[in-house]
Amino acid sequence: MNQSPSPLILNNQDIIDYSINNKITWQELLLLELKSFIGRHFFRKRKLPTIKSELKLLHIGCGFHPNFPDWVNADFFCGFQLKSNNLSSPDWMIDLRYPLICPDNFWDGVFTEHTLEHLYPDQVFNLLQEIHRTMRSQAWLRITVPDLQKYVDYYERRIVNPVFSRWPTGCEAIHSLTQNHRHLSVWDEQLLARFLKNAGFINIQKVAFQEGNDRRICLDQAVRQDETLYMEAQKP
Repeated sequence: MNQSPSPLILNNQDIIDYSINNKITWQELLLLELKSFIGRHFFRKRKLPTIKSELKLLHIGCGFHPNFPDWVNADFFCGFQLKSNNLSSPDWMIDLRYPLICPDNFWDGVFTEHTLEHLYPDQVFNLLQEIHRTMRSQAWLRITVPDLQKYVDYYERRIVNPVFSRWPTGCEAIHSLTQNHRHLSVWDEQLLARFLKNAGFINIQKVAFQEGNDRRICLDQAVRQDETLYMEAQKP
């Protein structure tokens, strides 16, 4: 039998914190656009780095985590090198809202994890077209995003997965997915498949955690497994 979420008890301060902790300010938006403008026009790392390995593999949305060896690890512009053994700056700094400065038919594989939800749907479609343009024929794209269906299942109490216990109610889970973490879009299998098809991809399919058509790009993080949708598609 499905268990009901425990009731949430909020005092007035909890309600205030809940409503303001993830607001985006105009100062943050201004800083984002300023970083983008300066980065796209002046940063050395805006240009595609030299690739020494035989395979050309692209990791979009690498963050400041240990990057994949022998990959091009790409993310938004940062103006400093992080001084830590566990953190590093991207190899290639890009703004995904703009065309990729990259030749056609270049990548042997592309992987992106929990990144597309930070873009508006039209920006995602433009990015998918750019990925398609820059991938080689027969290469595979692997995308992971938060799965709206899993959140809806939790909201409707069809599943009780331990990962969702951080939210005492289904409403809070949906709110977090759609409003927090700078999320600008939500995805399920049907919508993402339609976007991929319209961008020119074939062999579009839902796959499992760390399973897929090209083992080289199955680099999913286990910590996100229970809330994630895994999709792959191939360039003709």
